[in-house]
Amino acid sequence: MPHKQKATADEKVWIVRECLAGKISKSEAACYLQVDKSSIYSWIKRYKAEGAAAFQPSKFNRTYTTELKMKAVLSYLNGEGSLRDICQKYRI
Repeated sequence: MPHKQKATADEKVWIVRECLAGKISKSEAACYLQVDKSSIYSWIKRYKAEGAAAFQPSKFNRTYTTELKMKAVLSYLNGEGSLRDICQKYRI
């Protein structure tokens, strides 16, 4: 059973754009939407990588090829970035 999100996709896009424009701080955004500040940072990274489409709900679970998974694992083991960076790079 899915959990209820505190912020809608539109709210996430709006708050990210406000933060990127410097109109609101990340702390203020987190307080406004009653979410953790780390969520705001995560949304900003997702927005920069995928645009507003990053917040649209998916009807299906994503599937990943074995090759993609291996590339991601090897990148992480080779120290090419943090776990979060690798996941964003490979869109996992």
